[in-house]
Amino acid sequence: MNFAVFDLETNGLKGSSVVSASSIVFDDRGHIRDFFNRFYFPTETPDYATEKIHGLTVERIHWFRQTEPYPLYFLEDVDALLSFWKKWHVSGIVVHNLAFDTSFLPRETVKDWKWWCSMIGLTNWCAIPNPKNAALYKWPRLNEAKMKTITHLKTPSIVKTIEDALPSEIGHYSLSDCFELYGIFMRIWVSRPELVTFRHYKNRYIKPQEKHYLMPLPTSPDIFVIRGLLFAEGLALSANLTEYAFHIRSLIDLYTLHYKVNV
Repeated sequence: MNFAVFDLETNGLKGSSVVSASSIVFDDRGHIRDFFNRFYFPTETPDYATEKIHGLTVERIHWFRQTEPYPLYFLEDVDALLSFWKKWHVSGIVVHNLAFDTSFLPRETVKDWKWWCSMIGLTNWCAIPNPKNAALYKWPRLNEAKMKTITHLKTPSIVKTIEDALPSEIGHYSLSDCFELYGIFMRIWVSRPELVTFRHYKNRYIKPQEKHYLMPLPTSPDIFVIRGLLFAEGLALSANLTEYAFHIRSLIDLYTLHYKVNV
């Protein structure tokens, strides 16, 4: 049985465009099979406040996109994400904030899959006091759910091996967030599987605006880009995707040697 975790980074709140989409597929023992990790230009003016959070400027997106050819914009490429899940016969997809992330996916992308929202599904188990309402627990952030599962649940050996092998995680980098969610889910799956219920979900899709903006010329790649590529390389090696890992390494070498990026 295969599961997937999924995360997006966007050009703002609901109704904006997707700038990165990532998903990791793994089996019910925790072996990572494959991953999807792509970057897209916004279809509307870049939101600089959001860029400060996830770091995905248009210039950095240009350098991340050199790993493989694919469409410029997410909605032109969403079928590739569907094909990825279909290829691996995914039984359930885990998202930490299901309502938010699926609002960027057309309904036909969502309706045929079963989903579990770890944010809502782990609220009572994490039992974090809600400062606004003492009668209710607050929704756990991804890092809060991670620390709770690490502290209180068994870590499968394969998960520990991969976690130890990867570079340090990168906050608000969709592939890194997917990997954190993978660790959360596997600890829950082996110790508290009764907390997980995959269900069909009817999302509220909000189509992003399309506004022309002046595309800046790419500057040189920087350490942020290198760190993201190093994480992808490490994950590829953990999944035995050696050819893809070699390709990413060649990009890292090009960026660090030709553009003299200090790592």
